[in-house]
Amino acid sequence: MLVIRRINKELRSIPFFVFILGILTILGLSAGLYRLYAGLGATTNMSKVFPWGIWISFDLTTVALSGGAFTLAALVYVFHMHDLHPATRPTVLFGLLGYGSVLVILFFDLGRWDRFWHFLVYPNINSALFEVSWCIAIYSTILFYEFSPVIVERFGNQSLFDTIKKFTVPMVIAGVTLSSMHQSSLGTLFIVMSPRLHPLWYSMLLPVFFLLSSIPAGIALILIGSITSDYLFGRTLSPRVIEKLGWLIPWVLGFYLALKLGELLVTEELGLLFTSGIYSGLFLTELVIGVIIPIILFSIREVRMSRMGSLIGALLIAAGIVLNRFNATWFALKPLDGVIYTPSWMEVALLMGVAAGVLLVFTLISHYFPVFVETVSTKKVLKPEEN
Repeated sequence: MLVIRRINKELRSIPFFVFILGILTILGLSAGLYRLYAGLGATTNMSKVFPWGIWISFDLTTVALSGGAFTLAALVYVFHMHDLHPATRPTVLFGLLGYGSVLVILFFDLGRWDRFWHFLVYPNINSALFEVSWCIAIYSTILFYEFSPVIVERFGNQSLFDTIKKFTVPMVIAGVTLSSMHQSSLGTLFIVMSPRLHPLWYSMLLPVFFLLSSIPAGIALILIGSITSDYLFGRTLSPRVIEKLGWLIPWVLGFYLALKLGELLVTEELGLLFTSGIYSGLFLTELVIGVIIPIILFSIREVRMSRMGSLIGALLIAAGIVLNRFNATWFALKPLDGVIYTPSWMEVALLMGVAAGVLLVFTLISHYFPVFVETVSTKKVLKPEEN
């Protein structure tokens, strides 16, 4: 009877939406299991014309949004911005789960999923995808190492905690290096697609664009997570930390915008901004929503100090990066022989299941482990003297 009471009490302490996420996760992964049984042809709308679909678009978006882990780690441990340290635990956790979801989706995306391990023992050193696979696998391991002090702290093993902390800086440096490599290499994958990818997105600088855009995308997700964690856990980052993170955004986005437009100018393709029909609309929407407006917003200190202003700016950046990655991997690919691609319901179901699973695991780990221990309570944040 006592055990039942404890279980009932524990279930009551978990937010109701967690159970909804659990149902979505089970349904999505059920579709995934059927995909493994029936094959890609019977469960997806991918083809020889569109061998990559919505799953790859999701993967590249998730990798970009998970860029907050390597960005924050570099700022805290390499550039010694230690006042940003309270954001590291939730950011590293989301990065770890984000990369985990990428690996899960890639597993389901392989035609021969039973050979997912082949890249480990049959290396193709001339393939950018080989480098991406290795970097993501190793970096995911490093992210687990960076998060492991939270697990060790939960169970009170102080000696192991101290040992892990001794090697944090070299592991962070290795992680930043690997993450920078695969963020840019994802752009390299699309350099070979010049006949298909519209000139507004195609560029020899795609590796640089992918790396640069992942930095503000990661910071934006830190801000979104900080403000939403107020409603979920009653914990958030202090206004000073939020303001400092927001201060970095215009500098990176400004450099990205200058490089992007400068490349179009040098290649004499600037006129395509207004003469490419729907492609012009997609490109301009991506730039205005995800780059120009956030630069203006985060250049204003009052906006950076405002939790709602920071949230709006961060959401715009996230929307811009989602559109950018979907454009580069799907919307801006020219159809061949009249063949177009729209994802099947099973593709969408699996995608929703994996996304729900990430939120589910993040919420449960944050509920039972000291993920937000360095953040401040909502009541403290709202004190006038802290603002």
